[in-house]
Amino acid sequence: MTIQFAALRLLVTPAAIIAILLTAMAASANTEEKPQQLPAEAFYQLPLVTNIRLSPDGTHIIALKNFGAETAVMTMNMATGEVFYPAKTDNKKFKIRWIDWANNDRILLSILFAEGEFGISLKFTYTRLLAMDAKKTSSMLNLVKPKSPASFTESTSADYASQYQDNVIGKVPNEPNNILISVDNNVPQHQTVYKVDVTNAHTSTVKKEDIAQSWIADRQGVPRIGEIYDDKEKKVSYKVLDPTTNKWIKVWSYIVFENPSITPLGFGKDATELYLLADHEGTQALYKADLSKEGYPWTLILSNPNRDINGRLIYSDKLNDVVGIYYNDGEDKSVFFNEEFKKFQAGIDKALPSTTNYISNMSDDGRKYILYTTNDTTPGVIYFGDRDTKQLLPIATLYPQLAADVLVKKEFLTYKARDELELGGFLTKPKSFKDKPVATIIFPHGGPMAEDGSGFDEFSAFFANRGYAVFQPNFRGSSGRGFEFEMKAVGAFGLAMQDDLEDAVKFLVDKKITDPKRVCIVGGSYGGYAALMGATKTPDLFQCAISLAGISDMKKLRENAHYFVNKNVMKEQLGNDTDQLKKTSPVRMVDKIKIPILLIHGSDDAIVPVEQSRMMADELKDQKKTYEYIELKNGSHHFDYLPHRKQTFEAMDAFLKKYLPVE
Repeated sequence: MTIQFAALRLLVTPAAIIAILLTAMAASANTEEKPQQLPAEAFYQLPLVTNIRLSPDGTHIIALKNFGAETAVMTMNMATGEVFYPAKTDNKKFKIRWIDWANNDRILLSILFAEGEFGISLKFTYTRLLAMDAKKTSSMLNLVKPKSPASFTESTSADYASQYQDNVIGKVPNEPNNILISVDNNVPQHQTVYKVDVTNAHTSTVKKEDIAQSWIADRQGVPRIGEIYDDKEKKVSYKVLDPTTNKWIKVWSYIVFENPSITPLGFGKDATELYLLADHEGTQALYKADLSKEGYPWTLILSNPNRDINGRLIYSDKLNDVVGIYYNDGEDKSVFFNEEFKKFQAGIDKALPSTTNYISNMSDDGRKYILYTTNDTTPGVIYFGDRDTKQLLPIATLYPQLAADVLVKKEFLTYKARDELELGGFLTKPKSFKDKPVATIIFPHGGPMAEDGSGFDEFSAFFANRGYAVFQPNFRGSSGRGFEFEMKAVGAFGLAMQDDLEDAVKFLVDKKITDPKRVCIVGGSYGGYAALMGATKTPDLFQCAISLAGISDMKKLRENAHYFVNKNVMKEQLGNDTDQLKKTSPVRMVDKIKIPILLIHGSDDAIVPVEQSRMMADELKDQKKTYEYIELKNGSHHFDYLPHRKQTFEAMDAFLKKYLPVE
C-alpha cells in the first residue's frame, strides 16, 4: 500500500505550549446549577492527544494529535516550544496504531489497516512497522522486508508476507540505531528475530526461524522466551533459553479455558529474573521466576484477593531494571516496588491529591517524565515533569469540551443475580436526577471477557448528559475477577450472562433509579449482541435496543472460525452445541421483537463481520419490524474514523429522542 504523509513545522514560545494543547482547564470550576447539554461532538471527538512519549534524553515529546478527522504525529521541543508535525493520516485507509522513540532522533510508527483475503467477505487486520525522523522532514522507511534471504526456504509461498509486522521486542544495548523485531516473515506462526537498523532498514538474523508465535528478549538483547501455541490441543507453552546451560528448555504450559493462563512479561536487569503473571489463590498475580535455580521457582511480588493483576512492567533505563508495574484495578495505576520510585510517586500524589496520578513514561535517566492524571469528572490531563526542578508543566487536556461541571461521577453498585452470584456495575446518574425513577440505558461491555471500570468513557458520559441513567454491568464472564468468574463466558452467550442484564434492570427498578417502562439496552460488539438478545429473549423488558457492530447469528460466526489460527479456541468460546447456538441467535428470533432497533456497523469490520448486521437488517425488513440500519463505508469495528463516530452518535441521539424521550 502507498503511504503518504505531509510535514509541518511551527515555532512557539514555551509558554504557548499550554495554549496549543491545554484549553481552559479553569472551566471546570464553573458551578452552573442547570444541567448543561453539550453538542454530540463534545463526546464523539477523539482525545486531543494520545500516545505521548518522552524522548530517551528527555528533551522532546512525540504524540498523536487529532485534528478533526485527521491524526498527526507531533514532535515538541520542551525547551524551545518548537512543534513539528512530521506525518499525518486521514484515518481512511489506515490508522496509526502506536508511535515510540527508536532513539533521540528517530520514531517508530505502527500502522493498522483491514483487507479481505481468500476470496471471501471477511476482513482481516494487518500491521506494518515504519521509521522516520522525529525533528525534520524525511521519507518513511518500511522496516520489515517482504522476504529475508537469510531464512527463506523452498517450502515457503513466494507471495507470503507476515500479517503482523510491528512486534518490537527490545532494543540492542549500546546500539541506539538498532531494534529487535519478531516476525513470521516466511512461514506462518514460525517467528524469526531480526536486528533492524532504524536508519536504513538493514536487517540481520538474531534468532533463526522457529516454531513460536512470539519471543521475549532479555535486557541484554538476547531472545530468551518463546511462546508456542497448539490449536489442536488449545495449549500454550513456553520455552526458555537457560542462562546457565544456554539450552532451550520447555518450562510452563496451560490449556486455554481449562487452566489459568501464564503470561511472561519481561526480564529484570539480570537474565535470570523473569517477571510473569499467573494464578494466586483464584486471581491473577505478579511473580518473579529465578532462572538460576533448578525448577525456576517463583516468588510472589504483587497480588489482590479480589482483583486480577494485569498490565506491563515499568522499567528504569538508568537502573536497567524493573521498578514497578502499570495495571488497572478499575482505574489505571502505576505501582512501584523500588523505594526511590515509591517516594517519587508519593510526592506526586501529595502535590495532586484530588486525582489519580499515573506516570506513563520517563527519560532514560529517570529525571523527566510524562504524567497522566484523572478523577471521576476529569477525563485526563497530561503533564511534563522535571524531578530536578520539581516542576509540572500541563501540556494537554484530552477532552477540552468536557469540564468537571458537565461530567458525573460513576457509582459502583453490587447486586445479586437470580442464582445468588454477586455482580457489580457502574451507575452514572444524570445531573437532573432527583431521587425519582428515570429513563435508563443498560450498557453491557464488549468482549465478553472484558470489563467496565470507574474511568471516563465517552458513551456513558454522552447518555448521562442527555438525561439518562446509565448502568454498565460487569456480568459473569467479565474479566478482572479471577479465572473461574471469567470462564463463565465460555459457551454461555445469551444464557446466564444475558440473565445478569435482566437482573440488573430489576435491581435498578427496586432501587427506585429506573423507570421500568423506559429502559433501552445499548452495546457494541458482544454488547451489541446482548442488545439484540434483550430485544428477542425478553421482548417486554426494554423499550428499544441499539446494536453497534453486534453479533446476530452465533452459528454463522462460529463457522467463520476456521479462517483463524486459533479456530478451536474461538469455537469453544462461542459454544459447541449447534442447537443452542441457533436458540441464542437473535436473527433467528426476529418474530419475537416488539421494539425499535438501531443497527450500526462498519463495512470493514475485521472482528465482527458486517454480514452479521446485514442479515439482521434483512430479517427485520422481511418481518416488517421497526428498525434503522446504518452501514459505515470502510468503517472499522471501533469506529476510528471521525465522520463515522459523528454519524453514530448523532444517529443514537435521534433514535433515543424518538423512542425513549427524557421527561
